[in-house]
Amino acid sequence: MGFAFCIAYLVFLIIYFQEYENKQEITQYSNLREMQLQSMQNEIEQVKISSQRLAILRHDMRHHLSIILTQLQNGHPDKAQEYIHEINSAYDDTIIATYSGNEMLNSVLSIYHSRFTDRGLSLICNVSTGKELPCSNLSLCTILSNALENSMHALEQLESPSKWARLTLSQKKNHILFQLENPVEKIPVFVDGVPVSTRNGHGIGVRSIIYYVEQLHGQCHFSIVDHCFVLRIII
Repeated sequence: MGFAFCIAYLVFLIIYFQEYENKQEITQYSNLREMQLQSMQNEIEQVKISSQRLAILRHDMRHHLSIILTQLQNGHPDKAQEYIHEINSAYDDTIIATYSGNEMLNSVLSIYHSRFTDRGLSLICNVSTGKELPCSNLSLCTILSNALENSMHALEQLESPSKWARLTLSQKKNHILFQLENPVEKIPVFVDGVPVSTRNGHGIGVRSIIYYVEQLHGQCHFSIVDHCFVLRIII
């Protein structure tokens, strides 16, 4: 009787922990999906704002041209040139640069390039992909957004004036090769090859990157090389 009770209790524990792990996995997946949607919503909003400002620019262009023409007719080419520079500065963030053949990648990279520049940071991009990617556009852009966001925040903590990040993204047949590196002063703590943070609310981006890379059956590797944090991903 006692033996049967022990077996029953053991079976109960096994089922209980399996259910607990399933619930934890569902919760984690739900949180990551929410993060993904929020991240992409932010990117979409930024693109909408740029599109709206571009529409305003087109609408006001005849007024701008009229002012420039008036300045030139009145013999003030220096004032006309100054006005042109003002227009360029006002609408710099409406530009979606062409980094690759994929429009969504271009949008994400343009947005983060603008964010880096606004913070006095340098983002160097070497991107070579086709229009069609060998994986989900949404998943890759979520990985890219999280990686760039982490890099940007790390650079903001630097006391050194050399604040740069270098992104290399290339497509080789059915694979995506991804590398992002940036200098760091404080070496992060690694647990099982993964950087961890004890600060509240931090480290979620890394978990999100790992999760989506695994969903795409890829591999990611975090390391420190010559005081540079390096993230390498193969999908």
